Amino acid sequence: MRKQLLAVLTAAALAVSVTACASEKEPAPVAAGEYPEYHWNASMTVADTTINYKMVERFAKLLNERSGGSITVDIYPGGQLGNTTEFTEAVIGGSIDFGTGMTTDLVDFVPALGIFDIPNLFDSVEQMRTVLSGDITDVLNEYNNRGGIQMLGYSDAGFRQLTTNTAVNKVEDLEGQKIRVMTNKYHIAYWNALGASATPMQFTEVFMGIQQGTIDGEENPYMNIVGNNIQEVQKYVVETNHLGHIITFFMNYELYKSLPDNVRELVDECAAEAIEYANSIADESIAADKKTCEEAGCQIITLDEETLGQLRDRAGVVYDMVREDLGDELVDQMLAAVDAARE
Repeated sequence: MRKQLLAVLTAAALAVSVTACASEKEPAPVAAGEYPEYHWNASMTVADTTINYKMVERFAKLLNERSGGSITVDIYPGGQLGNTTEFTEAVIGGSIDFGTGMTTDLVDFVPALGIFDIPNLFDSVEQMRTVLSGDITDVLNEYNNRGGIQMLGYSDAGFRQLTTNTAVNKVEDLEGQKIRVMTNKYHIAYWNALGASATPMQFTEVFMGIQQGTIDGEENPYMNIVGNNIQEVQKYVVETNHLGHIITFFMNYELYKSLPDNVRELVDECAAEAIEYANSIADESIAADKKTCEEAGCQIITLDEETLGQLRDRAGVVYDMVREDLGDELVDQMLAAVDAARE
């Protein structure tokens, strides 16, 4: 079924591409308040309870209203159009128009976004949000464009946390635990440096993996923990705050470039408002999801400053990896932005 749907979307995208190329050769004048018809699609692997979904839903609503019904966006949550790698490739290839996930999802396609995989980079969510609204994002979008996407903006779901069935109060408690991680070398290196056994696995397989004992735990923001009912099969949520869960909202770059000026401006405008909306509901959403975990019987463990400091110390191996891969200039630009956000 998924292959059939992707085939249909691919054919539709090719038709749109041909139309777009023709319009580039002979652009038809469009009045400021008039919009051509576009029927777009957006994909994500997370559930329709997440900030990602609510952000894209708001974007689609605004776009449809302000275009007078000429522009529609169909949203496919829960991995309906493929796993993270599959739908991201489809956005870059043009058979899917929009995607939303997190920065880590894109590192294989835009290596520069690995800058956000430096563990324990941010002291607080507020500091992270200041950086995400600053000049560093303009620098990063040059890399995004080279990778085939236009980043419409970043939101967040707070920090990523560890869930497990073994209590973790100090770093030593992680020894030997099989922790599911994304297929990302920086994440793998980090958890291995903490003494755990990092186990790459697609997110759609995590719940069953915990049930069957293939893994002992996983790491995600509260949003995804609750969105996939992880609290039903885990005893503890350990607030490691090791990575910001930075939500991406992006579209195919060639499609973005092909749009008439007024449509491109409308896309930017509606995306900015949708991201602002996502930011406005993030803290409330995190608090509600945390309460859901507690009501399900999960114990929330808050680590002390000494233990958090040990996590930062062991993250040094990833800092070195990121510097080697991305170069000193980009890393220093990011660290400068983080320091400035502390002031």
